[in-house]
Amino acid sequence: MLRTHARKTVLTTVALVATTAMMTACQDSSSDSDSKKSKGSSSSEQETGGGDSASDNDGTQANSAEKPGKKGGKGVSGTWFGTVSYLAPGKYTVTDMKDQKQQFFTSTTTNIQGAGDICGDENGQAATKCTEAQLEAAAKKGVSAKVQIKNGTAVSIIDDRSGGGDNSGGDKGVSGTWFGTVSYLAPGKYTVSDMKGKEQAFFTSTTTNIQGAGEICGDENGQAATKCSETELEAAAKKGVSAKVQIKDGTAVSVIEDR
Repeated sequence: MLRTHARKTVLTTVALVATTAMMTACQDSSSDSDSKKSKGSSSSEQETGGGDSASDNDGTQANSAEKPGKKGGKGVSGTWFGTVSYLAPGKYTVTDMKDQKQQFFTSTTTNIQGAGDICGDENGQAATKCTEAQLEAAAKKGVSAKVQIKNGTAVSIIDDRSGGGDNSGGDKGVSGTWFGTVSYLAPGKYTVSDMKGKEQAFFTSTTTNIQGAGEICGDENGQAATKCSETELEAAAKKGVSAKVQIKDGTAVSVIEDR
């Protein structure tokens, strides 16, 4: 009997130890699970933080999107002779004889003058004041003009008044201003072809004011045009040079290289 009672006691003790071990294991498992949940929550918060970072990236892109607007030419100043083309309301380009394109804006103070293409009468004695709507309509087709730009905005857009005149030779009655390519014909005799393909012949004289900016003579990076000789004009005109030519009675008063 004593052996049986002792065996039961031992078995009961073993059962208690086993039960205690199982409970401890369950508690440890529960603790590990809670720990994993906690880590999972932390990971989720980091992903949310990543979303905030994406928002910051959007902000950076928004800032960089402002840069193209600055390209519109804030700080760009000068005078261009060439074809004015429409881009968007109040936004245009002017492409010169060298095929270099400059973008610019217009404003309510831009002086727009026409001589038959933007507006007005090509046979008129003076240029006509034009509206922005008339400029836009003409620029959608392409219009030859002189554009003066200051800080990216056009101060003036003057229709190329190169129409008229005798295309065959130095007509003594031909007067006006032409913007285009000057070509050599003979000593003291040249032609200027405008953006419309019209060609006007003219003569030079000892009093003709010839100025260069790198092609006729001088330095293209210079701050001012350089006084050139007839010989230098002749050499440049044999290749073709872009210039503004003011003619009076068939003779050039000035030949100013397009800067």
